[in-house]
Amino acid sequence: MPSARIERDGAFSFHVEGEMTFATAKSLLQQSAEFFRKPQELEIDLSRVTGADSAGLALILEWKAMAARMGGQIAVKAIPEAMMSIAHLCRIESLLLPDEVAS
Repeated sequence: MPSARIERDGAFSFHVEGEMTFATAKSLLQQSAEFFRKPQELEIDLSRVTGADSAGLALILEWKAMAARMGGQIAVKAIPEAMMSIAHLCRIESLLLPDEVAS
C-alpha cells in the first residue's frame, strides 16, 4: 500500500514525502489538520512527492481553502508535473498560484 507523510520543516513550513494519490489523500488530510489550527502564512514543499494524481491536486486545493477559511494563505512549492498537467487540463492552474499572484 502506498504511503505518505507530512513533516514539519519550520514554524510555518512543511513537506510531503511519498505519494499524493487516492490511496493516501485521506491520511494526508488528517495528518495536515494540525497545520491549520490558526491563521498563518504556510508553505508546503512537494519536491519529495513520488507519485501524484487528481486526488493529490484536490488535496492542495483543500489546503488552500482551509488556510483561507482561517484567514491565512498557503504557498505550494515544487508541484509535481502530473498535478500541473491535470490542473492545465481542467483549466485551474491559476488556483495553484500564490494567493497574491492569483488575485
